[in-house]
Amino acid sequence: MIDYNTLIGIELPGVYGDILQKVNTINKWYSIYDGEQEWEIPEGLDYSPTRKITNLIKKLIDFRARFMFGQEPYFDIRPVKQDAEGSTKYQDEAGKKEILLEDILKANKFHSKLLKARKDCSIGGKVAIKLWADRDEGLKIVFSPAQEFFPQFNEDDIDLLEKVIFLYALNTEELPENQRIKKQAWEMVGDKCILNEGIYNGKAELIEELYTDHDTGLDFIPVIIIQNGGLTGETEGQSDVEQLWSNQDAYNRLNSDDIDALRFQMFGQDVITDAEENSIKNIKIAPGALIDLQTDPTAGDRQAKVERLESRFAYADKFADTVNRIKNDLYDTLDVPNVGLEQLKGLMQSGKSMKALYWSLMAACDEDWTEWRPALEQMVDFIFRMVDIYNLYGSRQIAKYETTLKIHHFYPIPEDEADDKRIDMEEVAAQIRSRKAYMKKWGEYEDIDSELEQIQFEQQMLKDDFTRALEAELGDE
Repeated sequence: MIDYNTLIGIELPGVYGDILQKVNTINKWYSIYDGEQEWEIPEGLDYSPTRKITNLIKKLIDFRARFMFGQEPYFDIRPVKQDAEGSTKYQDEAGKKEILLEDILKANKFHSKLLKARKDCSIGGKVAIKLWADRDEGLKIVFSPAQEFFPQFNEDDIDLLEKVIFLYALNTEELPENQRIKKQAWEMVGDKCILNEGIYNGKAELIEELYTDHDTGLDFIPVIIIQNGGLTGETEGQSDVEQLWSNQDAYNRLNSDDIDALRFQMFGQDVITDAEENSIKNIKIAPGALIDLQTDPTAGDRQAKVERLESRFAYADKFADTVNRIKNDLYDTLDVPNVGLEQLKGLMQSGKSMKALYWSLMAACDEDWTEWRPALEQMVDFIFRMVDIYNLYGSRQIAKYETTLKIHHFYPIPEDEADDKRIDMEEVAAQIRSRKAYMKKWGEYEDIDSELEQIQFEQQMLKDDFTRALEAELGDE
């Protein structure tokens, strides 16, 4: 087992207490999310009880993540200054900056990482975005789950990150002396971001030193921490798995007990009375088989008989009510509507009805966006500052352009998309948004510039045809 307490205690003494226990707790939530939800079976039973696991926790967390980030957010960069009439200078600058950001995000597979990070945040209670820059390799965006990083915030300002440590296990060896862990510590010293990095074994002994008091050239720590829920002053976030687990456990156990009840009680049982012992032994159970049933001589004037005792379930309604209440509690915890195809049949024709059905989930995701939007805005700001400082991609001048950023997010509700498109089209018509910006946001074009040239060419053709027709008409007159 990795000696987390020693590795972190050197850097953050007295801050976290028993770090290993916290990491183990987070790992437990990940195991439950992955389906490790079994429970102990009492010993001495004459049968093997069923353990039926239906992993609703994973389903709900994945559903909420897809609803929030299934469609990639659009990073809308616009100029601060307004162009003079007949000029597109500032609009072009904003366009170049937006293309630079798109290229960086695409190279880092940002959308895929963002969707996974939302799940990590839900499971572990928090997630970190780390930016790493190299003049040759460019800029890297790394998302880290809760058990890999340990931040320290300013005592007076909980939003001010003073130090953060990342731990990465490089192998899976069992013996501590054979384990290898990379420890990476970012710290603000004055107005400089200092990096220390090394390889350690499982006993927290230094094996290889990579960076020692390295000045990164940054005046900020290139790390953004995103928390899941929580209250003012909290830095750990809340795990959705922890909130869901008690209901999930009860749901699994009830379903398993129900399967056992069916297994033992759904079949009828033969009852034979006043029959001779040998005739009972010779009874064969088979289709069309005859039973040579002989009366026991000691039965007196009674006659041997065979009856079928059928099972009668009296708990079915109560079971269905209980298990449905537990399932609804699971869904309500994450504000996910518990609906199936039957419930959706009457709503598929109405976008407003669909919106009403998912209103609580949309409200919950909007609340999450109050945490994610500032974090993503800060990430974009850090990206451009690092491009400027390190002159990445030879784009220092582009990163310096004065622009604003607005992040548009989309939920998979058709009415939302239609309204957003209508508003954007009105902005294009009013000439406060370019056609190129609209096409980048809503279209899937291989080459937007070529598409715009084609549109312009077709408009010119129509204009020329109209002019020729008008000239011909005037000539006739």
